[in-house]
Amino acid sequence: MKVEKKGLLFLSYGSPSSKEDLVPYMTSIRHGRVPTEGEIANLTRRYDVIDQWSNLELQKMAENQYKTLMTLLPTMPSAIGYLHMKPSIAEAVDSLVHQGVEHIIAIVTAPFFTSLGTGAYEKQVQAAIGKHGAVTFDFIRSWWDQPAFTEYWKKAVADCVNATKDIFVIFSAHSIPLIDNHGGDSYAFALHESAKEIAEHCKLSKRTVAWQSAAPHGQWLGPTVEEAIDQALHTGATHIAFVPFGFVSNHVEVLYDNDVECKELVENGGAMYLRAQMPNCNETFLQAMASAIVERIHS
Repeated sequence: MKVEKKGLLFLSYGSPSSKEDLVPYMTSIRHGRVPTEGEIANLTRRYDVIDQWSNLELQKMAENQYKTLMTLLPTMPSAIGYLHMKPSIAEAVDSLVHQGVEHIIAIVTAPFFTSLGTGAYEKQVQAAIGKHGAVTFDFIRSWWDQPAFTEYWKKAVADCVNATKDIFVIFSAHSIPLIDNHGGDSYAFALHESAKEIAEHCKLSKRTVAWQSAAPHGQWLGPTVEEAIDQALHTGATHIAFVPFGFVSNHVEVLYDNDVECKELVENGGAMYLRAQMPNCNETFLQAMASAIVERIHS
């Protein structure tokens, strides 16, 4: 019996490596709308603060996660594709097909599913594979429920909190629009369930789940991280710890939005800011992705 040749498609958002990347990067994020000079200046400033332009670790984070992940998997053809940078998802699919792959297993670095977020990757994969006739694909929509995911965050939170008294912990993730969110309830539910398991293990008496990175227009899932900080300060917490477990690595939304903006709000309120270490290329964390992939290989 003929055995289908399977390959892995590793999908990530993308991160600019130079200031020249910013306009095409932002234009892609905005679905073809060219950013204004003010928008470019604002994002440039944020990347300047986190040292994006000279920090190779930040520039190559997804690529290094991909390389580490492949050491945890059976030998198989693979390719990496980005939603908003090169190589594109379509180029990555072409690469797999040229390697003789007949069935593609795709996974996104985002551990929690949203139709507007994860769904955007899935649509691009489907469109790219549609050009290759008999090639099929299997899309892993989420992997937060893998034991290694929780194992990593339990340790990271415990190390961050470290028996600190009067601490309030804010679990955060990217917000999504409330209108036509197509599954926003399941997204929030998954995050609350995961936060609850981590918090109970770490015996956190004061905690909440909050949302960040919302656009300045429209209605978005809340409460915001700013509202969560106010809540924490009102409880009398002297330490406020952030756990951005909806994200998987150091990048601008953690290093700037959390470590600069949220830190300033916390300290202005008279408390001390703490943050759990991001997974980056941690093998325990990436084992969660590997386990999800192996399950699909054998399904």
